[in-house]
Amino acid sequence: MTMTKFAQPIIDQVVNSSIPERLSLEARPPIPYDHVAHICQLVQMGQTCLAADHLLFPEMNGVLSRTVTGVLRQLNVLFSSAKPIQGESEEAWKEKVRLRHYAYEVLIEMGLNFCGLESRWLREREKKECLEFIWNTLDEWENLEREEGETSVASAVIRKWLARMKKVQKGNSMVAKTASRIESGLDFQKNVAVALLKKAEMEIKGNIYYRMIKEGKCKFGNDYALGLRWLRHLGYEQVSTNPVLAARAYQDEPDLMAIFREELKRHPNFHEWSMAPSLHGEEITLFATLLALWDNLHIFRPIFFNLREMSGGGVVSFQLNPNIAHLVDESVRDVFKAFSLASENLSLYDRYLLAGYRAEFERGRPNIVIKVAATTPAARTITRAINRFGFGSNITVDYTVSQEATLILDEMEGMAGALRKGIQPTQLYMTNMGGRLESHLREVKLEELFQELKKKVGEQKAIEKVEHLAGINGTKDKVVKASTYQEKVVAATRYANQRTINEPVCEALEDVASKQDLLDWEEAISRSGTFVARRVWSIFFSPRNRPLWARTLRKKYGVTQAQAKLILDRIHCLPASKRKPFDTYWTLASKNMVHTEFPDHQENVRTLSETDYFRLKEYESSISKTFPPQFLQRLRQIEDFCKAYDINPELSGIFKSAGIVGDFGKEGLKPEEWPEFGPVQKTLGEFKAAYDNFQKEMVSIAQEFVRS
Repeated sequence: MTMTKFAQPIIDQVVNSSIPERLSLEARPPIPYDHVAHICQLVQMGQTCLAADHLLFPEMNGVLSRTVTGVLRQLNVLFSSAKPIQGESEEAWKEKVRLRHYAYEVLIEMGLNFCGLESRWLREREKKECLEFIWNTLDEWENLEREEGETSVASAVIRKWLARMKKVQKGNSMVAKTASRIESGLDFQKNVAVALLKKAEMEIKGNIYYRMIKEGKCKFGNDYALGLRWLRHLGYEQVSTNPVLAARAYQDEPDLMAIFREELKRHPNFHEWSMAPSLHGEEITLFATLLALWDNLHIFRPIFFNLREMSGGGVVSFQLNPNIAHLVDESVRDVFKAFSLASENLSLYDRYLLAGYRAEFERGRPNIVIKVAATTPAARTITRAINRFGFGSNITVDYTVSQEATLILDEMEGMAGALRKGIQPTQLYMTNMGGRLESHLREVKLEELFQELKKKVGEQKAIEKVEHLAGINGTKDKVVKASTYQEKVVAATRYANQRTINEPVCEALEDVASKQDLLDWEEAISRSGTFVARRVWSIFFSPRNRPLWARTLRKKYGVTQAQAKLILDRIHCLPASKRKPFDTYWTLASKNMVHTEFPDHQENVRTLSETDYFRLKEYESSISKTFPPQFLQRLRQIEDFCKAYDINPELSGIFKSAGIVGDFGKEGLKPEEWPEFGPVQKTLGEFKAAYDNFQKEMVSIAQEFVRS
């Protein structure tokens, strides 16, 4: 038998359908005394990413080349022994395809890791040497395949790798477009594995995110559950999730639904759940959400361990059920449940990832932070509670200086309580949904202007103007069906339909405002989220104010100077829900800042960086810069902006006591006013709807088992 007995599509099918063997201490326990044997065992199990990641620890310095060459020697023997033999069964042949698949895959993953920033703790000379060894081995394997016939396991593996990247956000992401560029430069009639690695290295090191992260300009995370391994190569160290994104992960990755069905049957509560799935909807949904996050946790595991003593990082932000965001006990209960499940998963995973390494790592500790929605004052109690246990929080549904400042103070209190018990706090984040604030303010302003239009030209003519705009932005059907003028305006001007104040909007409103005035409003509103982000960062983390907060922490909570520094180091502002590339470039900081980015936004940021007029140096430490005063003057005419930008009297007293000086206004939201703030209501409504739909879908799958 030769490889040509089965056509390439069959090889592709074998590669695409291969499922890694489950980790099992009973079946194949880790090999702690031999890194080479351990890695090779993981490869044979199909755990290729785990095998490659096993090398990403500083203890490998000095022995990396010896370890990699040992792996190459053993895999070379296995690869050659997987040569097809005349007369063997189809199943035996497929097993050999799988073995070669895993051998190719682990070397590709190793090569990408050595090119990426996740291996920055390893010595460059050793990594370069290992890369050359990997290239030579891959070329030899492909040449051997060519001698055996016309089919190629290598090409199947690479097409699978590219296809996985191209799934992210259905092809609209930076990751997907990177894969397309790499693919366009490959000639599948020739050896492709080394060409893939070299083109991938060029894409990694030529990417603006790689440059910003390596040069210490800022840190970045992903606002999506897929595509993380590629982003980790660029230096990304965080991923945010919410009910909307959990649902999208299942939509974008069909294999995940199959995994859910299989893992659901294995769950210890499966019998109870399957008897009455609708009664256990929240438990099933929690399980489904965490299942989508396991791979995220595993991908960032080496980063989490290697950054643990520095600024933190390598974490996954997991959002609580938005339907119980106002309930303290129920929310904290879900935190403990999520951490318990994650600890169980990671305790096993760490046994393999860290086999043979020193025992100083706190193995099994989840690299999760909990997303707490700042929708009610209950968020304060939840934040303090979970941080006292060292869990870590990421405050979300968060738009205002008062929300962020209040909850940063609560995070500080919680971390101080953890440190007094000797518990090392996890990384913490303060999400600034600046893009959603911007969209809300634009909607408010447009609604105001269209009401003026109605008064000026009469309702019928105003309706005609709204319908004309709707015909341009694709909302004509919604507008026609709306019963009142106000409903028609809302249908035509919501962000999903009308992203900016543009030429058609100016034409519709020409009777009440000049084109220049409207464009000036757009310029101001587009900076509103940045104004909030810059103010919060300045209040807590500017060179002047940071020492004042350290002093306050020592005085108020009795922590040491080192502990106060750790508390301040752990808190990062997290600009999110961005609408344009400048939302990133206007808020860069080397400390206390991590951006979370949508996949398509990443591509826009990358594309802008390649224009002739772009200069990264102009945006260095941009968080501390200021806009011309006319933008703020205009924005302060919008009541909701003042609520977002100002502080409240309680915070004013706290700032004064800490020595923080400045004119921070006095119209900021009080905690009891959070639930009524427009952006809070809009986002929470969206999250609740997404969660309810996701729960309904997961419960319906569980009900399939009842019917069967």
